[in-house]
Amino acid sequence: MNTKLILCAALLSASSVAVQAGDGPGRHHNPDLNLDGVVTTAEMLEHRQGMFKKMDLNGDGFVTEAEAAAVRAKMAAKRQKMHEEKAKARFAKTDSNGDGMISADEFSREAGQKIELLDADGDGEVSRREMRSAMREKRGN
Repeated sequence: MNTKLILCAALLSASSVAVQAGDGPGRHHNPDLNLDGVVTTAEMLEHRQGMFKKMDLNGDGFVTEAEAAAVRAKMAAKRQKMHEEKAKARFAKTDSNGDGMISADEFSREAGQKIELLDADGDGEVSRREMRSAMREKRGN
């Protein structure tokens, strides 16, 4: 029982720290290193050691609050850049005539395209089931 509790706590802790120490924006760190659907103690330890090395910026074997803050700031900047790039791409996609402005027709056309994409059964409506399915697919589940 104690081992399971400790492993669960480690998994929860790893998920919160992974956001701070990640490789890049939008990347979810998966301690299941061999992707077999099971996280072993060895995988968790290897995963955590890798995260620690990324956070130990000066390589002295310790992570200070300053190092953790620097990692968080770096990740925030990467996320911000990613969001800006995505926003520019969405704007360009919606601006179908490329004039640098989105008309009401272009705006509405984009909404219609989204409905068509999400409407798996072609009934002209997006049900909760279709929305959940699209969200799972987007996440890769």
